[in-house]
Amino acid sequence: MKRTDFCQGWTYRVWGVPGGAPVSLPHDYSQHLPRSAASKSGSAGGWFQGANIIYDKEIDVTEELLSQRVMLEFEGVLPGAEVYLDDALLLRQPYGYLSFVADLTPHLRLGTQKIRVNVHGDALPNSRWYVGTGICRPVYLLQSPKACIEPWGLHAQTRQAGGDWRLSAWACLSEEAVHPGCSVLFTLKDASGAVLCQAEVPVREKRLSLEETLGGIQAWTPDSPALYQLSAQLLANGETVDEAFISVGFREVKLDRERGLTLNGEAIKLRGGCVHHDNGLLGAVSCKDAEHIKVTRLKNHGFNAVRCAHNPPAPAFLDACDTWGLLVMDEFTDVWNIGKNPYDYHLHFQDRWRQDLGSMIQRDWNHPSVILWSIGNEIPERDGSGNGYALCEEMCRFVREMDDTRPVTAALNNIGQRRLDMLAANVQADGPDSVDFFGILSEKYLAPLDVAGYNYLSRRYEKDLAAYPRRFICGTESVAKEALECWQKTLAHPRVIGDFAWAAMDYLGEAGIGHVWRKPEDGEGFFEKWPWRQANCADIDLCGNVTPAGYYRKAVWGTLDRPFIAVQHPKHFHEDGEVSYWAWPERHPAWDFPGWEGKPVQVDVYSAAQSVTLLLNGREIGTVPCRDCIASFDLLYAPGALKAVDSLGNSASLRTPGSASRIQFSACRAGSLAYVSAQITDADRNLCFFDQREISFSCEGGEILAAGSADPASEEDFQQGKARAYHGQATAVIRILDDSASVCAQAAGLVPNESTKFFINI
Repeated sequence: MKRTDFCQGWTYRVWGVPGGAPVSLPHDYSQHLPRSAASKSGSAGGWFQGANIIYDKEIDVTEELLSQRVMLEFEGVLPGAEVYLDDALLLRQPYGYLSFVADLTPHLRLGTQKIRVNVHGDALPNSRWYVGTGICRPVYLLQSPKACIEPWGLHAQTRQAGGDWRLSAWACLSEEAVHPGCSVLFTLKDASGAVLCQAEVPVREKRLSLEETLGGIQAWTPDSPALYQLSAQLLANGETVDEAFISVGFREVKLDRERGLTLNGEAIKLRGGCVHHDNGLLGAVSCKDAEHIKVTRLKNHGFNAVRCAHNPPAPAFLDACDTWGLLVMDEFTDVWNIGKNPYDYHLHFQDRWRQDLGSMIQRDWNHPSVILWSIGNEIPERDGSGNGYALCEEMCRFVREMDDTRPVTAALNNIGQRRLDMLAANVQADGPDSVDFFGILSEKYLAPLDVAGYNYLSRRYEKDLAAYPRRFICGTESVAKEALECWQKTLAHPRVIGDFAWAAMDYLGEAGIGHVWRKPEDGEGFFEKWPWRQANCADIDLCGNVTPAGYYRKAVWGTLDRPFIAVQHPKHFHEDGEVSYWAWPERHPAWDFPGWEGKPVQVDVYSAAQSVTLLLNGREIGTVPCRDCIASFDLLYAPGALKAVDSLGNSASLRTPGSASRIQFSACRAGSLAYVSAQITDADRNLCFFDQREISFSCEGGEILAAGSADPASEEDFQQGKARAYHGQATAVIRILDDSASVCAQAAGLVPNESTKFFINI
C-alpha cells in the first residue's frame, strides 16, 4: 500500500469565524492561543485554551485515483474528530489519542473534492492534564488496488523454540484479494538486507498465515534492540499488486513466580518512568524527530521502560522505543464509564471501548517494545461500583482473545472510606486500626489481571504478596521521595516486576502538583493557581535537563557515575517549607549566593557510595556517611569551589561563576529537528544558574517552532521566540530547512552567540 505524507496544503479556521489560515501538520492550535486565568481547562489543563476548529484540504481526484482504494490515516486528532469528504461524513473518532483510517473510496468523484476535519476543542475541561487541540499527529494518504493488504493488516508474533525462534506471521486481505490467482509472498530480512526466510502462500481466505522456525536470530533487548524487516507481497498471477512492511523484534515476555518478569528467558526489573503525550515546548504536536529525542533522553537517563500515561501514545513514539530499546506499558485510558471531568472519554466509553481498545492493540501489536497492555488508570470502578469487577474481567478477556503473548495490567491507587475518592486516596495511609478498604474492595478487580499496577502503594507489597501468592505487582507510579524504598522492595521480591517514576519527564497540565514553598493564596489541594502551567514533578524538566530528583533516582539505581551536589539556598537553611507529595525539596546544582557570605548553608550530596567528603576551596569540611543515598553537610557559605569526593573515588564540583558575560549553546538534533539550549555563562563558561534575563532567538535557514524555559509558572507563550531564563537557560526548538541553517541567541548585556553546528547526540 502506497503511504504518502499528507501534512501539507491544509488550512484551518475557527468554527463560525470567516476566512482561514494555511497550516502544515501536525498542529496544536491551543499553543497559538494565549493562556488565560479564565481558561475553562483550569489548572489541570495548565490554563491553556481550546477552540472548535475546522481543517480543510482539497484533493484532486483523477481517473487513476478513482480506480484505486483511497484512504486517509490519521495518527491522532485531539481531543477528537469528525472527518468529511465534501458533505459526506466518513467517521467520528471521539477518542483523540487513537489512530484511525477514513475510507474515501465510496465517496470519490472525478474533479476536486474537499476534505474537512472538525475538531471540538472548546468542550473543557476534558482531562486531568493538558490535551491540546487539533490534528496533532501526522496524516497519510493511503493508495492501493481494490485487491490489497488491509491497513495495519500485516502482523508478526515471536516465541522462543529451544535455541531457535518461532515466527508466526499473517496478513489480512480485502475481499477483492480472495481470488484463486492470488498469493502472498512473505520475506524476512535482517538489517543488512539478507533474506532469512521466504515463503509463498496461496490465498484461500481473507487471513492467511506463515509459521517458520529460525536459527541464528539476534533477540531484541533494551541493550541490543535488533530489528528485522518482514514484507508481504500480494501477487496476482505472479505480479505484485500490493505490499506491506513491518519491523520485527524477536522477543518473548513471560511471568514466572520464582523469577518474576522475564524477557527472552532472562529475569528483568523495569526501571520505569511515566510520560504524558505532550512534547513540552511543542505542546501536543508529535513528529518522528521529536519522539526520537524524547526517547533517547529517557534512555540516556537510565530508564529501561516507560509507561504511556494514560492513553495510547503516538506511533512515532513506539517506533523510537523499538529503535532505541525502551520497554513500553501501553495504556488505554484514564476513565471508563465514570468520568473525572465533564467532557472526558467516559462520555463514549460504553459504546466504543471494544472498538477503541481493539484498534489500539491492532495498531501497536507489532512493536517489540510493547510488553504490557494496561486497560486503565485509577479507574473509579476499581472498587466494584459501576459493575467494575465484571467490566475489568470482560476487558481482560477481550485483550487476551486478541493477544495472549503480553500480560494485562491496570494501575490503581488506594481506596479510601469514600469509595470513589480519587486523588486524596493516593496519600492516605492505613492505620493499624483502620479498615483495609483497598484489600477488601480491590481483590475482585485485580483478580483477572496478570499484573496488579500499584500507584503509591509500596507499603502494601509484602502484605499483599503474602496474601495473594499468585499476584504479580508493578509499581506503576511512585514519587522521588520514596524512590529508595520502592526500588529496594522491587529488587527484593521477584513478583514485583518494576517501578515507574511519576514522572519521567515534566509535562503540561496538572499544574503545580510538584509545588514547593507554596503560599496559601497560590492554590488549594494538589494544584496551583495561575500562572502555573506544568506539573513540576519529574526527573527530566520541560527542556530536557535532569533535575535533582532525577540525579537522586540514579543514585538509588546505582547508575550515578559521580556524586551530585544539591544545595539548599541559604535563605531556607533547614527549612524546606511545604513540599508536595509529588515534589522534591528545592535544591540547586549551584554555588552562587551573593550577600549570604558567612551564613549557614545545607549541602546534600547524592551518591550510592558509603560516604562522601566535602571540600570548600581546597579545605576539607568533613566526611559524612550516606544515608538513603544522601550525605548532608552544614557549612558557612563562601564563594569559590565546592568539591565532593565519594568513597569510591568519584568526584564532582561546583564553582561560583563570575559576572554573566556571554551565551553558550548546547544542542541535540534528530533529523530536521534541533533543540538548542542557550545558557548564560561567565567568561570561563560557568553557568550563571540564577540569572533570569530574557533570551531572544532568531534563525536563518530554519524555523523556530517554539521557545521557552522549564519555569513551571511562567506567563510566557512558547510561540514568542523568546523566554526569560530559568536556571540560567532557555531553549528553542528549530526546524532545520537548510544544512547551513544558523541560530542566534541574544540577551541584554551579553555577547550573543550564533551557531551553525547542531550536534547529533542520538
